[in-house]
Amino acid sequence: MSHHEYILGTRGSALALTQSRIAAETVTSLYTEHQAHHGAADAEVVDFTLRTVKTEGDVLTGPLATLGGTGVFAAALRQRLLDGENASEENRVDMAVHSLKDLPSAPCPGLVVAATLKREDPRDALVARDGLTVDTLPEGSRVGTGSPRRAAQLRALRPDLEIVDIRGNVGTRIGRVKGLEEHAGKQVVLRQNTETSERADHGVGTERSGDCDAVVLAVSGLKRLGKEHLITEYLDPSRMLPAPGQGALALEVRESEFENPDPAVLSDAEVARPVRALGRALLAANHHETRLAVSAERALLRRLEAGCAAPIGAYAQVVEGDLVLNVVVASPDGTDMLRHTSATAELDVPGAERLGVRVAEDLLQMGAAALAGLEAK
Repeated sequence: MSHHEYILGTRGSALALTQSRIAAETVTSLYTEHQAHHGAADAEVVDFTLRTVKTEGDVLTGPLATLGGTGVFAAALRQRLLDGENASEENRVDMAVHSLKDLPSAPCPGLVVAATLKREDPRDALVARDGLTVDTLPEGSRVGTGSPRRAAQLRALRPDLEIVDIRGNVGTRIGRVKGLEEHAGKQVVLRQNTETSERADHGVGTERSGDCDAVVLAVSGLKRLGKEHLITEYLDPSRMLPAPGQGALALEVRESEFENPDPAVLSDAEVARPVRALGRALLAANHHETRLAVSAERALLRRLEAGCAAPIGAYAQVVEGDLVLNVVVASPDGTDMLRHTSATAELDVPGAERLGVRVAEDLLQMGAAALAGLEAK
């Protein structure tokens, strides 16, 4: 049995650390199962050590949509990966874990998303005071979100609500809800590979607490942090479509981990030809249906030339042998919306991407660019 150690780069927030640990444990266990199933004569064990990387999005203030979008959280991690063998030992990173909804849809030269783990619940959730729901919030209630997509769909459901732009980690945002202020009191961080609890009374998003009646967050993040009990309403995709990639974790590595790093063939180890244990383990951990779904969603986003500043929701899933993609494009104020659904029987990555592009073209023909302020033509 051979043992291989790799460095996993992560942001230092509680959610990022939790997701990175989930990814490390999932890759390790699924690769072990894969080898046992295929009767590998010389089994390989992969282990990961977490290394924190501070990103620009962790220190800049202001609305997220005006800071370059969610990609500000991925840029520093990606640079560490690209530094590759030229990085010093204390800065070396072999793999990065991203919330897929936070990863720009355009490919990054030199890097490849080698695995997408099985998707967690993709829905949005309302966390409100006194057990309230979207329908029972009093008129004029203040609802916090930093997402133009969520804001537009909330305004469509309840034009009378006051939407408050908020930022910060999950605990800080929950702490903006009246009665849940204690959740903003501390944060978990990693200092020199040691987890500590620190006061979160300074930094991005910590200026206020208890000033909202509710906030909207991703169910996946709340579940991973053990805070699902705070959810007062799960928002069904028929009412609020999630962000493309929401709930999915993307595992990104250097292209040099594969002789053929083409994303279209990464489901086939014989074609992709991983060069060491890391690549082999990631291919074993990839969840095919999740990969198909997010490939369609992100292809749509690329064709629309849209990022997190655009009020676009998309959710794909395999239903009775077809990949079905549901999309909403909204005006920022939520007063007008385009909804579109399409499907394909091509259950491979190229087919999923063609579905996403086709739906995007249909939406552009329907006037999506003018409606949502997109630059796509």
